[in-house]
Amino acid sequence: MKRKKRLPIFLELTIGSLAIIVAILVIYTGIQIVSINFFSIDYQKEQVRNRYEEIKYLLSNINIEGKEIDEFIGNEDEFIRIYKDGYVEYATDSNIWDKIQLSDESVNLRTKVKYIRFEKYIVLDEVISIKGEEHKIQIVKGENIFHEFIESYFETFIFALFIGLVLSVIGAIYLSKRFILRLKVLSNTMTEIKKNGITQRVEISESNDEFDKVNIVFNSMMDDLQESFDNQSRFVSDASHELRTPLTALLGHLKMIKRWGKNDKERLEKSLDICIDETERLSKIVSDLLIISRNEKEVINLDEIEPINVEPVILYIVENYKILNNNIKFEIIIDSNLKVKIMKDHLKQILIIFIDNAIKYNNKENIEINIKLTEVNNKIIISVKDNGMGIPKEEIPYVLNRLYKVDKSRCNTNKSFGLGLSIADRIVNNYKGKIIILSELGEFTEIIVEM
Repeated sequence: MKRKKRLPIFLELTIGSLAIIVAILVIYTGIQIVSINFFSIDYQKEQVRNRYEEIKYLLSNINIEGKEIDEFIGNEDEFIRIYKDGYVEYATDSNIWDKIQLSDESVNLRTKVKYIRFEKYIVLDEVISIKGEEHKIQIVKGENIFHEFIESYFETFIFALFIGLVLSVIGAIYLSKRFILRLKVLSNTMTEIKKNGITQRVEISESNDEFDKVNIVFNSMMDDLQESFDNQSRFVSDASHELRTPLTALLGHLKMIKRWGKNDKERLEKSLDICIDETERLSKIVSDLLIISRNEKEVINLDEIEPINVEPVILYIVENYKILNNNIKFEIIIDSNLKVKIMKDHLKQILIIFIDNAIKYNNKENIEINIKLTEVNNKIIISVKDNGMGIPKEEIPYVLNRLYKVDKSRCNTNKSFGLGLSIADRIVNNYKGKIIILSELGEFTEIIVEM
C-alpha cells in the first residue's frame, strides 16, 4: 500500500495555525463591518423618522397646492412624495419613484430598506394630516453613512488586514516552534534512552500542561519498563541459581557413582536416591516456570466462563489434605451457594498453593488453617489463614514476585522455590481479581482473594 505523503509537522502546525488565525481575523472584520452596517441603517431610519415628525409639523397649516411647499420641505439628499387615494399631490422631481409603489393600505410609521439600482435607500411610509385632511407621505433617503465610511476607511481596512496577516504568520511560526520545541524535549530524551539505557527521564515543568501530562505518562511507562527489566534480570538470576543447585548435586553424585558406586552398593543407592530427588526438584521448577509463562500469555474472556459453585471445590481440597495430614486442624466458614466465574482447575490450583504454603511455613506443633468463603459488596472473598511463622511487614509487598523466598534458610529443606504465590497471583489477575496478604510475624498469615 502506497504511503500518503504528508507535510512536516512544523509546516502542518504553521499552516493550520495561520489558517485559524486568518479565519478569526476575517470573521472578526466581517462582524465589525456588518455591525457598522446595521448601526448606520438604524441610525438613518431614526433620522428619517425625525424628518417625518419635522415635516408633519411644517405641513400642518400649509396649502398643499401651493408651490411654497418646496420652501418648507426641500432637501437635496431626500425625496418626498405626498398622495391621497392613489393620486400624487406632490413629489420631489426624481425618477426614483418609478421603482417605489404607492401604498394602498393603512400604514403605521413603517420604515424599510430598499435596493434601487444597486444602491441602498431608507423608505418611510406614513399617514400625514394637512389642514385637517388625511394624506399619505413617502420619504426616501439614500443610505450614505456606511458607504462613506467604507470609502473613507477602505485603505485603512486593507492596511490593517495586511498587518493582521503578517502578525498571523509570525504568531503561527512562533507557536509552531514552541510546540515543536516541547516535542523535541521528549524526542531527545527517547534518543538518550536508546543510546544510554532506560534510566533517563523527561524533565517535568511547573506548568503542568498537556505536554507535562504526556511526559508524566511517558516517565511512568519507563519506570514500569525499568521495573520489568529489573524483575526479569532478577528472575533470570534467581532461576539460574535455583537450577544450578540441583544440577550441581546431580553432577557431583553421578561422578561419585562413576568412580566408586560400582563397588559400593550402599553409596550407589544413596546417590541414586539423591539424584532422583534432585531430578524431581528440577522437574518441579521447570513445570512451575512453564505454568507461569503460560498464565502470563493466557487471555481469559469472562463472558465465556460459566460460574461455578465454590463450596464443593473447597470441601474436596480440604478432605484430601485431611487424609494425608492428621495433625492439621481445618476450620471452614462458607456462605452456601456462592458462585464465581473461574475454571475449576484454576480454583483448585490456587487453593492448593495457599494450603501448601500454610503447611510449609508453619513452625507450630498444631497447624491450624481457617478457610472462609463470603460475599462482600458483590465480590466473592476467599480467605486462607494459618497460625504459622508469618511474614515480616517489609517483605509482604514482594512475596508475590517470582522466585522470592522470605525465609532463605528454609527454601531447600521444604523444597519451596518461591513460585507458588506468583502462579496464584497470575491466575487471579487473569480473572480480574486481586490477592491481599495480611501477616503478623510469629502469629499468622492470611491470604485473601477478591473476585
